[in-house]
Amino acid sequence: MTATFAFEGFDIPVDLAILTGGGEETWAGISAAHLAAYARYCPLRAGHDVLEVGCGVGRDAIPLTGVLGPGGSYLGVDVSGPSIAWCQGHITGRHANFTFAHLNIRSEFYNPQGALSAPEITIPAPTASIDVIILQSVFTHMFEPDITHFLREFRRVLRKDGRVFASFFVLGKESVQLSGATPDVLKFIHAYGKGCRINDPGYPEAAVGYTPAALRRMVRRGGFSLDQPLHPGSWCGRHGVDDGQDIAILKPSRLPVLGRAPQRADLREAPTP
Repeated sequence: MTATFAFEGFDIPVDLAILTGGGEETWAGISAAHLAAYARYCPLRAGHDVLEVGCGVGRDAIPLTGVLGPGGSYLGVDVSGPSIAWCQGHITGRHANFTFAHLNIRSEFYNPQGALSAPEITIPAPTASIDVIILQSVFTHMFEPDITHFLREFRRVLRKDGRVFASFFVLGKESVQLSGATPDVLKFIHAYGKGCRINDPGYPEAAVGYTPAALRRMVRRGGFSLDQPLHPGSWCGRHGVDDGQDIAILKPSRLPVLGRAPQRADLREAPTP
C-alpha cells in the first residue's frame, strides 16, 4: 500500500511528493512559501488562467483551487507521468477547471525513459490563452536551448499583458562570492557552455546556473524582457531574503522574436572533469 500524508483534504503519495521535491515535513511550508512569492511579485487572482510547468503532484495546484476560484482555470504540466495521473484522478475530479497534461520529455532525473526532447514539445494551450505562467525550480535543471524553446512557447500562449514567474540560479558577482565562502551550498564551479555552469559534472541537470548576461540572452531570444529587477534568493548563503532561488518576473517583449533558438550543439564547452 502506498504511503501518503494529508494536505488540504488530499492524501499525497509520499513517493510522488519526493519526486516533486521534499517530503511530508516540508511540503506545506514550501507550498505556503510559493504562494507568498506569487503574492509578492506576480499576484494570482480569481478568474486568472494559469499555467504551471513542473506541477509535480499538485503542491501549488491544490491551494490555488481556492485562489483562482471556479471562474479561473489552471493547466499543470510535468514530465512525471505518475504525478500527472494522480493529479488527473484526484484534483481534476474535484475541480474540473484544473487540468493536467504529461510532457513526455527525457529528463536525466525525472523521466529518463521520455520519448521527446524539449524542443519537440508544444504546450497544450491555445495561443494567447494564459494570464500567468509559474515555474518553481524548473529552469534550474535545464540548459539554454531548452529554456529558450520553452520561453518561445510561453510567448505564444501568454496574453499580451501576461507574466511569467520563473526561478533561476543567477551567478552574479555577489552570489559567486557568497557561495564560495559558505559551506554546504551549491558552488557551480564547472563550466558548461557560454555563461552556464553546473554543480556536478556527473549529473549536469542536477543544478544549472547562469550568469546575468546569459540570463538576459535567453530572455531576449525567448521574446521576453524583465518586468522587475531580479529578486535574489538565499541558495548561495545570502541572508535577509524570502526566496530560496532567484526569481525573475518576465513580460512579453515588444520586439519580434528573431533568429533560431540555440541548439544543444551550441554548448561548445564540455563540463570540467
